[in-house]
Amino acid sequence: MSVFGSYSKYYDLLYQDKNYKAESLYIANMLGNSKNILELGCGTGKHAYLLAQMGYNVYGIDISESMIKKAKQLGNPCEVADVRTFRAGKTFDAVISLFHIASYQTSDDDIIKYFKTASVHLKRGGKFIFDLWYKPAVLFQLPEKRVKELENEDIKVKRFCSPKHIIEKSVVEVCYDIEITDKKWGGVEMIHEVHPMRYFSMEEIKYFANLADIQIINAEEWMTKNIPSQKTWGVCFVGEKE
Repeated sequence: MSVFGSYSKYYDLLYQDKNYKAESLYIANMLGNSKNILELGCGTGKHAYLLAQMGYNVYGIDISESMIKKAKQLGNPCEVADVRTFRAGKTFDAVISLFHIASYQTSDDDIIKYFKTASVHLKRGGKFIFDLWYKPAVLFQLPEKRVKELENEDIKVKRFCSPKHIIEKSVVEVCYDIEITDKKWGGVEMIHEVHPMRYFSMEEIKYFANLADIQIINAEEWMTKNIPSQKTWGVCFVGEKE
């Protein structure tokens, strides 16, 4: 996941149309009275910032130093750490992990360690809320090439996406070629990144969760609450520590 060092340079611009407020309310409805939260893969900290305004205490970790730097600028308590190996030495009411962090765990060993991290930080009955790429939808819709262009007062970004589908591993290597133009002095920076993303079936997630004493109690389409289907690329799961 070292690609996130460069990724953070344009991350917030790239997802400026992402409705963090609506997503945070969506998560808050699932959290209920669980006030002390650990976030695995907090990114630039926007979800944590909004949840904190709702009265939640969120501690975040992310593998990217530059993303953690941005998260700290929002006043979020957080640190640089790997979701597979982090240990806080205490438990939380709930653990959240958003924006497909689970799908970045591309090997069985990765996903097992990821669930273990969530489990050791959960109190009995605590919830683990996470989302990922859903296998039936990925295989039905198939990854495709895309181009995205965005700009603000400082930079212009053009991102070319070329996915490589490795079906035998249930992985899509999302290859990004990003052209970043500085609007003030005209310089151009080119960045090449590869984001390997694993997609999972319902049965696989239940299996890996059970290995960490987490029982999946709900699965729904992200934000809509619809039943997962071949048209549901992003699925949100709720697990409970047994």
